[in-house]
Amino acid sequence: MKKLRLLFIVFLFAGHELPAQGFNSTNGRNHPELDWQTAETEHFLIMYPARLAGIEAEAAPIAEETYRALSENLGVTFNRKIRMYLSDEDEINNGYAVPFKNAYTNMWVRTNDYSEVWTGGEKWLRKIIAHELTHIFHFEATRTNMGLWQYVIANPLPRTWAEGMAQYQTEDWDSQRGDRWLRKAIFDSRLNYNDEQSIENGRLMYAFGNSQLRYFTEKYGDSTLVNLLDHREKFLGVFKYHDFGKAFREVVDGGYSAFYEDWLKHMNVYYYTLASQMERVDSLEAERFPLPGQFMYDAALSPDDSLVAVISIPAISRPVRSLYIVKNDSTQQIVKAAEGRMNPDLYWSRDGKTLYFSRLARGEHSSLFHDIFALDRDTGRESRITHNRKARYPAGAPGENQIAYIVNENGTGNLFLYNTETGVEERITQYGNNTQALWLTWIPGRQSWLFHRFDADGNRNLVLLNYETGTETVIDSGEIDNRKPVLSPDGNQVAYTSLRDEVPNVFIYDFNEGTETRFTNLFTGGEVYGWMAERDTLNFEQLLIRASETKRGDQLHWVNRDRTLYQPEISIPESYSRWRNKQPPVKIPSQVEPDESLVTDRYKYRSFKNLSHAATIALPYYANRNDWGLFATTNWNEPLGKHAFSALGWLSVASPAERSYGSVNYLNNQFFPSLIFSLYRLPERARFYGARFLVEELTGGDIKMRIPLDALETPSYQYGFADFRLRHVLMNPYGRDHFEDIPELPVPESARQTDLQAALQIKKQRPWRDHAIHPLDGYGARLSLTGAEKIFGSETRFLTADLNTFALLPSIGLHRIYAQARFQVRWGEALPQNFIGFSRYDNINLNLPDEVPLQFFDEAERIRGYRSLVAGRQVAFGSLEYRIPLLQSLQTRILGVVDFGSTSLSFFSDAGVVWNARQADGLRGTETRWGAGAEIKNSIRFLGILFSHAIGAAQPVENVFENDDVDLYYRIKAAVPF
Repeated sequence: MKKLRLLFIVFLFAGHELPAQGFNSTNGRNHPELDWQTAETEHFLIMYPARLAGIEAEAAPIAEETYRALSENLGVTFNRKIRMYLSDEDEINNGYAVPFKNAYTNMWVRTNDYSEVWTGGEKWLRKIIAHELTHIFHFEATRTNMGLWQYVIANPLPRTWAEGMAQYQTEDWDSQRGDRWLRKAIFDSRLNYNDEQSIENGRLMYAFGNSQLRYFTEKYGDSTLVNLLDHREKFLGVFKYHDFGKAFREVVDGGYSAFYEDWLKHMNVYYYTLASQMERVDSLEAERFPLPGQFMYDAALSPDDSLVAVISIPAISRPVRSLYIVKNDSTQQIVKAAEGRMNPDLYWSRDGKTLYFSRLARGEHSSLFHDIFALDRDTGRESRITHNRKARYPAGAPGENQIAYIVNENGTGNLFLYNTETGVEERITQYGNNTQALWLTWIPGRQSWLFHRFDADGNRNLVLLNYETGTETVIDSGEIDNRKPVLSPDGNQVAYTSLRDEVPNVFIYDFNEGTETRFTNLFTGGEVYGWMAERDTLNFEQLLIRASETKRGDQLHWVNRDRTLYQPEISIPESYSRWRNKQPPVKIPSQVEPDESLVTDRYKYRSFKNLSHAATIALPYYANRNDWGLFATTNWNEPLGKHAFSALGWLSVASPAERSYGSVNYLNNQFFPSLIFSLYRLPERARFYGARFLVEELTGGDIKMRIPLDALETPSYQYGFADFRLRHVLMNPYGRDHFEDIPELPVPESARQTDLQAALQIKKQRPWRDHAIHPLDGYGARLSLTGAEKIFGSETRFLTADLNTFALLPSIGLHRIYAQARFQVRWGEALPQNFIGFSRYDNINLNLPDEVPLQFFDEAERIRGYRSLVAGRQVAFGSLEYRIPLLQSLQTRILGVVDFGSTSLSFFSDAGVVWNARQADGLRGTETRWGAGAEIKNSIRFLGILFSHAIGAAQPVENVFENDDVDLYYRIKAAVPF
């Protein structure tokens, strides 16, 4: 769910070009090929693509069972049918619910690998539908006659309790949804899931809420939970609102703070009692393996034990998922081999020359699918093995040039064999009926594959599948959830990670004996990634184990195969462990059979009929006695993102004809490109023109189109798109007479203009916490052409070409060299105020998020050190900066809405040339400028919007270090130009 304060800003300021919130808001693509259908049940409208026909019969009973249970548990019913959108356009294990009045939920379905993230017997459709519907019931339980306005004055939905509610009402307490993350955070004394110290914080937030809901209802009862949600406060004696903190004080003595202290003491007693009866990491008595990075996703030992491949990220502030190859010797040499959206399913070829893994990459119709990739160890070259196969978990196979992998077939996992020389694929299994397969391992001595199978009945087992006979043997039983097997050097044993302790621990299975033994009993968990044979210096085998007692980082250990295990009988008083098994009064069944009879009607989806009111805001305003009135904005979205309407305006009661403004906008995502149609009369274009600030009133309309370009996108953080804009507008500068006394500048003019702009942009930037002020890397290029013609009553004719590029280069430590080059040329005559050249002052430049796409200011460059405007027909600009990070945060907050963050220092030099520049005497010539100086930047966050501002001093190069002619300036400017 988007931050509501950002949503409020969008409603207030961005009536212009508000984007729709559908599946495309996550995957960045429209899918016009999908033919959407609707199925009705008693309480739901289920929307799905026609190619998923039949899913409505599966979803309907799950939704109705969820409605029945939540209605009783929370005392909430609906006087309208709840909308559910199901899509398989991407392999994404997620869903979301939107808290508008007519709330809805969007969910991705038909995935195979979801059970890697979760555990338990519930299938994905049961899990995601019940979870997201609980959010909608929670929204309804706290809804008031203030609508979204209550989010401005109160906190009705703290996210941790919103997610905790969804888990408590629909799932059991288990490892992946809570225990392993909560126990580590408590043992680490770092329960703050907002401390930006760990990739586990997201999981911890869910565990935090999940455990608190269970403890709260176990101690106070489910009726108290209903009372908490029912509580209302009054605002101005008329409006009602729900506030979590105030409601808590009504139902629990001392409020939430007292409850939190009580809950924390209870959790401490439970987990520390448990910790006293299990192993700690130091009991492994193991040698550390150097982990490249702070947090690890996967590791794999090469066949000859000489190399370890590791997928990790450098730090939580730098979450660049990277593949490293580390020498397993005294040198421990590290080579970075790849980066991007790689999955934790590494596999070495039997000769150790190729490393296989899967990535999430663009496939058919620009969907996000998993495919298998291969990395050549010697050349470092990466190649894509499969295309549009939804394939994961590469593994060994019988033949020399073969690999195996799991393919997601409409939510069912099946095993396939692939010949890397011929490209021929062979099917091995014929699973159907919602069976998932994960973590594939080839056992050569038995001519079999071992993998995790999650069958239609919700059973999770390790299954041995013989390639020659096709027979299957289950090697484990019970609700123990064994994962990711690793073969021993002799091939007679396999180690795997099990979640039976509600925390991962390692077990070993002997194929010859048919027996299982425990290898670790770690309180905070251990996972196995490799098994190394005896070496010249060691006469015992070792297992590569990930184990850590802190959420702030991961650790790898080489552990002796013959270690002594500490395994006492665990005993905890039931009074301290009872909360873990707390269930709501009415429990949703884990398995719900399809029931087509619940569907009462089917018909084609009508997108306009499902247009939803997001918010309407109306406020009085007062500028002066000649300008006062009413400001209003309204926004409407369609849940698939196909349509969005927005309008913004203010009616001046004092001067309705002269000072009333507004805009109406419509966004269409029915086609592959996004289209925006706008009509407006707004004071929108603003910039410094000479020494004064010029504002223009624009009256007219435009059509914009954005086309994402898959050819320019890579899984390693590179994106590209093409933009087009067709516009017809009347440009009317305010206060033209204020500019008549400036001899070197022509007076701004009014005119009608019809123009077409086309732009192509490519950009790459790896994720980094301080992008707004001190990006660490990246490059980009943007080429635009803008042409105007004297048609439809227009009065201008020109063509402008603009090429803008930037790059960030490494230096000492986190120091960076920033370089920008820009070239502009114009043919014909544009309006004088729409000049190309150098501005006298810095125009405000913000790289705002997509949710706030307004551009208030022109992007004319300025040569720092100079304080005069110059305009011409050709402009070349270059800037070179040496950027030095100083402080991570000023740790300063003002009025709870302004935060001052990181600070950096830069030394710079700007240079530029303007050809055919207009001089003060009216003649034209060439203007050359070269300035240098230094500035201090600081990042600032205002109501959720992050940007950078700076204070600097500059001079022309010929005057550097002289006392006169120093340009002291303040500016708000993004760290990169686009």
